[in-house]
Amino acid sequence: MTTLRAFTCDDLFRFNNINLDPLTETYGIPFYLQYLAHWPEYFIVAEAPGGELMGYIMGKAEGSVAREEWHGHVTALSVAPEFRRLGLAAKLMELLEEISERYEESTFQGHREEIHHSITAPRET
Repeated sequence: MTTLRAFTCDDLFRFNNINLDPLTETYGIPFYLQYLAHWPEYFIVAEAPGGELMGYIMGKAEGSVAREEWHGHVTALSVAPEFRRLGLAAKLMELLEEISERYEESTFQGHREEIHHSITAPRET
């Protein structure tokens, strides 16, 4: 059973099986850390039962509170070759969309902390 959970700094040392694929665009460690620091609720990893990382999605929130325009942006979505064709990318996108909708609603109500706590608890799919 796959677990979807918040990405951690330790995962940066474990995701070579995903990032070394020629179809995956990779970034420097500071770039990943910037996203992890600014938008932790938008950085999610899929983990196999044995602990191997299967894929991840990295995104951010963009918009204007003053104009009440807010949306999520997908920066990177990648699945390791051996875990492709399982619907994992679709699950990661669904979760990011759900988080974006809750983020948008809570931004105008001031409850961003609730979203972060909802993603820190691992989900099984």
